[in-house]
Amino acid sequence: MSHIDPLIIMAFRLIWATFFLAFFLIMTGKLVGILSLLSNYRTSWLLIFASLMIGINQFGFIYSISVEQVLQASFAYFIFPLMAVFLGFLFLGEKFSRIQLIALVLALSAVIFLAMGLGNIPYISILLGVTFSIYGLIKKTLGMDPLRTVSIEIFVLFPIAMGYLIFLIINSPEIFASMSKWDFYMFAASGLITGVPLFLFSLSTYGLKYSTVGLVNYLNPTLQFLVAVLIFSEPFSFTHGVSFCLIWISLFLYSSDSIRADVSKSKNISSTD
Repeated sequence: MSHIDPLIIMAFRLIWATFFLAFFLIMTGKLVGILSLLSNYRTSWLLIFASLMIGINQFGFIYSISVEQVLQASFAYFIFPLMAVFLGFLFLGEKFSRIQLIALVLALSAVIFLAMGLGNIPYISILLGVTFSIYGLIKKTLGMDPLRTVSIEIFVLFPIAMGYLIFLIINSPEIFASMSKWDFYMFAASGLITGVPLFLFSLSTYGLKYSTVGLVNYLNPTLQFLVAVLIFSEPFSFTHGVSFCLIWISLFLYSSDSIRADVSKSKNISSTD
C-alpha cells in the first residue's frame, strides 16, 4: 500500500479497528458498562494519554515503512523491552540486578552509536520505543479489563480519523476515486490486525510482570529485522551491525540473568515446601 498516504492508512486502520473491537465487545458481553470506566477522572485521563501514545506509535510505524526505514522500527522494538525494564523500575518499583543494569547501559550505547554513525538521531526508533513503553506502563498501571480499555483508546481516536477522511472527501475526492477495491479490502484487514494485537498486548500487561512483557516482545523486532533485510533489502551498514550487536548482547545479558533469577526463586520455593 505504498501508493497511499500514511495518514490515510492510519485513519482507515482506526476506523476498521473500531468496528472490530465493537464486535468483540458485543460478542463477549462487555459493551454494557464500558462508559463506567470513564467515571473516574484519573482513569479517563490515563486512557486518553494511552490513546495518544498508541496513536503516535501506530502512525510512526506506518511512516517508517513508507520512508523505507523498517530497520529503525525494528531497532525501536528491540529497545522497548529495556525501556520497559527501566520504566518498571522507575514507576512500579520493579528491581533489576547489576547485570541487568549493564544491559541497559549497553542499550543506551547502541542508540548513541547508531546516531553518531548515521550522522543523525534515529528519531523513528526513539519515538516508537518511547511511546510504546509509556503505553505499556499505563496499561500496567490501570490494571483494568484489557478489551474494554483498548476499545476506549481506539474509540477516542475514531472521531479524529473519521473527521480527517471526511475532510479529504470534501476537499480531495480524487484521492479515493483512484483507490482500487483491493485497497479497501486491505484497509479492513488492517483494522483487524490493529485491534487484535492491541487486545493481546493489553491482556499480557494485565496479567504478567511488566519486565516479562518486554522480554516476550523480542519476537516482534526480530521478525521486523528479517523483513527489512531479507524482503525489503534495506541497506545494513557497519553502524547498523555494531548497534544491533550491542542491543542483542544487552538483551542476552538481561534475559540470562532474569531466567537465572526465576530458576533460583523456583528452587527456593520448592525447598521451602
